[in-house]
Parts: sequence; structure tokens; C-alpha cells
Amino acid sequence: MPILQANLEEALRVATPDAVVQSRGSHEFEIKAADLTTAGEAASRVFGLDRIDRVTAVAAPSLAELTSNVAALTTGIVTDKTFAVRVRRNGNHPWKSRDAEIAIGNALYDVSTGVDLTNPQATVRVRVQGAKAVVVSESWAGPGGLPISTQSSTLVMLSGGIDSPVAAWMMMRRGCPVDMLHFQLECNQADHALAVGHLLASQWGHGANITLHVVDFEPIKKELNAAVQPRLRQVLLKQLMTEAAYRVAKQLDLPIIVSGDSLGQVSSQTAANLVEIDKYAQAPLLRPLIAHTKQEIVDRARQIGTYELSTRAREVCDLSEGGRVETAARTYRLRKGMAQMRTGLIDDALATWESVPAADWIPGMPLNPVGTSGTPDQP
Repeated sequence: MPILQANLEEALRVATPDAVVQSRGSHEFEIKAADLTTAGEAASRVFGLDRIDRVTAVAAPSLAELTSNVAALTTGIVTDKTFAVRVRRNGNHPWKSRDAEIAIGNALYDVSTGVDLTNPQATVRVRVQGAKAVVVSESWAGPGGLPISTQSSTLVMLSGGIDSPVAAWMMMRRGCPVDMLHFQLECNQADHALAVGHLLASQWGHGANITLHVVDFEPIKKELNAAVQPRLRQVLLKQLMTEAAYRVAKQLDLPIIVSGDSLGQVSSQTAANLVEIDKYAQAPLLRPLIAHTKQEIVDRARQIGTYELSTRAREVCDLSEGGRVETAARTYRLRKGMAQMRTGLIDDALATWESVPAADWIPGMPLNPVGTSGTPDQP
């Protein structure tokens, strides 16, 4: 079974268990369900689908009959409103799409308040295929992209704030199944981050068995505060998180790491600092938000439904103690700072590693211990 159809059927199985999906070619499917509105909303969250239309079939053996049938269905839609007619046509006909738009428009004109092709209050959409046609009564925009599981799996570093869930969504939109790794800090509630991951998985993760992972980084934060000058702490923390993420990804056999960094958004995300952080990845580290503005990221978070949860989980940690964060940390200074910390910190952190299937998570539930250590090659 094609991956896209399997993902669509999974989404509908949760939303409308009675739904049946039939393929109408390589890029089109027909859904039959008792509740088509719920089915359409569910399908609109399946990656690989560009548009979902609720349609009613009509006969179209001639332009006159097409016009009559469409007008009978849509009179109520355009009554006392400005309207436009849009016709898409496939097949051989003695008339063109524009001819059908004019004919249908003339049939509906008297019940309307006029035609407005720029900003109509109602739009009559018709698709004609040979001697048959459908009238679109309801539409949903799909996310587009590629079906999940058509690309390699990734490990997303999930803070739970606004940015990283959007980064995860964007990787899913490009066909990548994702696992999500949260580094727990005292000032960043893990349950909020896991709630964001659960929402992404349940709403958008059809076709991926997403697992949420948590590693306790609070001891590392305390070590940084005790041993390292404030202006280097943020960058060093990101380096340590990146190394830990690599080791988790390696254990899980995930070839790619993903972060929610956006170039220049905060002091630790300057180009110079990202170069230093990348040295600890030892695997491809992708940043799908790298050139996005904060407003663009916020807008996307609102669109995909993570914004409200993310604002509750936003990071408030400031390891710089309110001072200046180094925007172009030198390699030798970072290495000196790392040397001031005790060895084995990441081993200890990974010993706290816990996980849970994203679909199963509920607030407050205990996670499953994983706990691993071992020393990979150092950067």
C-alpha cells in the first residue's frame, strides 16, 4: 500500500473509524465516511496532501445540463452574496472552462448581489471530468510536503518552547519520522515540553511511531554555574546538549539531529557560535528554521497548534546571570571552560534517560527508564 494512503487511513482511523479510503490515481483519494467534516479536518493534517475537498457529483453530458445541475446545488450558497465561479475541466468538450463559468454565473446572478472575481463572499467551485462533474461544497488546505516515512528518521532536540516544535513539524513535513529529546532543567517543566511533543504526534504524526525522550540536565546546569564564567555558559550548554543528543541518536540508530536554532535570534545562535556547537554533533545537525524570523516562527506555531502550549513551556533559564553572552566564543576559551568541569557529566546525564511513546503519554505519567552511558569519540 502506498505510504501516503496508509498515513491517511491511520489519521482517519483515529478521527472517524468508519472512514474508507479509495485511491483515484497516484495523487488523489476518495474518502467515504458518515462524518465528512471530521474526516476532512483529519485529512488536512496528513503530510503529502495539498487540498481536501468535500464534493457532490453531478452529471455533465452538456454545458446546459452542467449549468442546471450546478445552479440547483449552489443557489443557497450565493443568495444575497457576491460570488465567483471557478471551473476546472479535463477531457474533450465543445466548450471551454470560461464558457462554463459564464453560463453558471448567469444562472445564479439573479439571486446574488453581483459577481466579484477579486474578493467574492462565496465561490462556486466545479471540477469537470468528461461527462461527469463535482461541485465543491467545503475545502481544507492540506500541509503539502512529503508523506511521513519517505525520508530518514531524525532526533529533534525539543525544548518545548516556540521554536523547536516548529522545527520538528517542518522535518515531518519533509517526510522524516521524528523522535523528540527533551533536556530537563529545573526551570523548564518537562511535562509542558512532553505535552507539545504529544500534540505534534497525535495531530500530525500519522505514519510515524514517535517516542519522547527525557534526559536530566539539571546537574550539568549547576556544574556550569559553579565552574564556568557566565558569558560562556549558554554556548557550553548547547555544546553539551548537542553531544548528548548525538549519543542518544547513535544509540537509537537515528542518522540526523535537528534543532530549532534561528540564525542570530539569540546570542548563543550567532553564526560563530553555531560553528562551535556543530563540532559536538558528530552527525548531520539540521536547522530548518535557520533563516526564519521570530514572527514567521510564531505564525507557523499558531497554524500548527503548538503556540499556546509552547508559551507555557518557554525557557526562562539564563545561565549568564543577566550579563552579556559571548556572541563569537573562541574555541580555546570554550575548551578551557569545558576543562573546568568534571568529567563524566554526560555519562551521568544519560544514566537518567527515560522515554515514552508519544501517543501514550499523559500528564504526570512515569516514563520508561532507558539509561545508557559510554564515551563516544570526542570532537
